[in-house]
Amino acid sequence: MTDRPTQGPIAMLADDIASRRRNELLEAAFSLIAEKGLEGLRTRDVAQRAGVNISTLFYYFGSKDALVAALVGHIRDIFTAASGSGSPAYTDLRSHLANAWARFQSNPGLATALQELMLRSSRDEVIRSALDRVLQHWSETVAGLVRQDANNGQLETNLDPVRTAALVTSFVIGATLRLNVNPTAFSFGDVSDELQNLLKAAS
Repeated sequence: MTDRPTQGPIAMLADDIASRRRNELLEAAFSLIAEKGLEGLRTRDVAQRAGVNISTLFYYFGSKDALVAALVGHIRDIFTAASGSGSPAYTDLRSHLANAWARFQSNPGLATALQELMLRSSRDEVIRSALDRVLQHWSETVAGLVRQDANNGQLETNLDPVRTAALVTSFVIGATLRLNVNPTAFSFGDVSDELQNLLKAAS
């Protein structure tokens, strides 16, 4: 049995360039959606903003629909990016909520892009499927935090983790979309604290 050959330095460099190029195109598409919405998204505008020609865009994504679908994963990466220490930016439900809000605050247009993709998913099976996988994974992550916090005495032990995760993730989505309309409507931190107080008092 022979060892699997390792990737050479030239191939690794090519992969790194391709990864950076894809990310640049996704960042360009992300910013344009935040500015103009999905209906106003043009692949030539994306290529121009990323500093490449249109053929490069289609080389990496194949079609506009594929580019839009890939944006779902791009948004997921924004939320799951590790902290500077390489560790997740949250260890319990409280820090998870704080991190979610911080991600929205530090990424202008994130709420708009998410809203656009959710609206598009109602009539686009590819985006709906991709978005559903991301939301399901997020719910599973939150459910794990709920179980952990209940075991540590931070939350009521009789909470159903799955239903609580649905409540928490729906709150984050709804709150960020509402605050995208009116940033002064309420304090995300204050309302998330109130939500956690309610979960502590659940019976």
